[in-house]
Amino acid sequence: MIVAVAITAAGVFAVGVITQLFGYRLGGTITIPVLAVYTLKDAMMLPIFALSTVLAYVGLWLAKHRTLIYGRDELLVSMAVGSAVPLVLLVVLGNFLSESLRSVVFIGSILPGLAAYNYHQIKPQFRRWDLVTTVVLLVALVALGWTLVAPRFADTLGTLTPLVLYSPTADVAVLRGAVLDGDLYPPIVSRPIAIGLFVIGIFLSERIRSRYGVRTGLLAMALLSIYALANVWLVGLYLLVLALAYLGLRVVHRRTLLYGRVLVATATTTALLVVVPLVLLLPVTRGLSAYFVAILAGVNAYSWHVTAPTQRRLFVPLQLGAFLSLIALGQAVSLFRPDLVPRSLGLPALLGCAVVALGCIALAERQVVALPDRDAVFEASILSGGGDA
Repeated sequence: MIVAVAITAAGVFAVGVITQLFGYRLGGTITIPVLAVYTLKDAMMLPIFALSTVLAYVGLWLAKHRTLIYGRDELLVSMAVGSAVPLVLLVVLGNFLSESLRSVVFIGSILPGLAAYNYHQIKPQFRRWDLVTTVVLLVALVALGWTLVAPRFADTLGTLTPLVLYSPTADVAVLRGAVLDGDLYPPIVSRPIAIGLFVIGIFLSERIRSRYGVRTGLLAMALLSIYALANVWLVGLYLLVLALAYLGLRVVHRRTLLYGRVLVATATTTALLVVVPLVLLLPVTRGLSAYFVAILAGVNAYSWHVTAPTQRRLFVPLQLGAFLSLIALGQAVSLFRPDLVPRSLGLPALLGCAVVALGCIALAERQVVALPDRDAVFEASILSGGGDA
């Protein structure tokens, strides 16, 4: 896990610096660093990512030229198209793919959409150099990982934390002769259930964003609800890393003029740096899950920071409400199909989750200021000849 975190932290920091100096997007703050880790984990991820990104770019181009979508909807369309190729591969060829590749492709299916969307936002005259810089950064990060995953580093970098890139399922460890023995963990829930939770999580996230003006992360709560079924300490890890990343971000923001995606890189780098010592202290054994928890916490720390002060107090209750809602849905499935979702909560605890989630929504609703009806405002306006005009 240390190597994966080091590669990603270095990559995210590099993206932040390049963005600050040249304005390039490089496919998004986390895309290339995570892709580098996935490529080291399973080399087949690279061609799958490239094909999916091209299709997502073309799909988004067609959608923008044939519809009136803009802004946030562009990201959602790009992610939907970019996820199609990896998910179709899992459905059609799942039985012929290794479990390691299936896991990497499944979680990594969001990356092509992010890359295509960010490439679309670059002005045409800068796209070539943005792409060149992206490729150079990816090669540098893969080379860094290739160097760090080696027999001479195995006793330190490989054994202190969960294996990840030193595991028998990592291509780089096999090719470098640096494989270490360790436990291999099966998927936490069946993939159809995971996809369903992701879709519901995206819907909840977008609904919360539009209704309350709070960003809870597109897939953050869905992923966290799945991780919680494997090890509840991952939830505690998320909360600790989120708090530390948020505090670090506040300090940097107060002392510098950094903003936007550079602050996303700052928060994510901070989260990645603090997660390793916390993993050493907590009983966390799923290294890749802890790795993603750190990334989710870093991105959400930025979301918490940029939320308007009035809505900022709702960030924690709404994240909690979304998380418990997804936990309750997953555990409701486990009541009927425990083979698809592990049974972790009894019926009273499941009902408790539902009640607390509803309480969080009720708390948020109390803070909402209802806007007047647009038609009523127009009818009363002097522009329409209404009212006392």
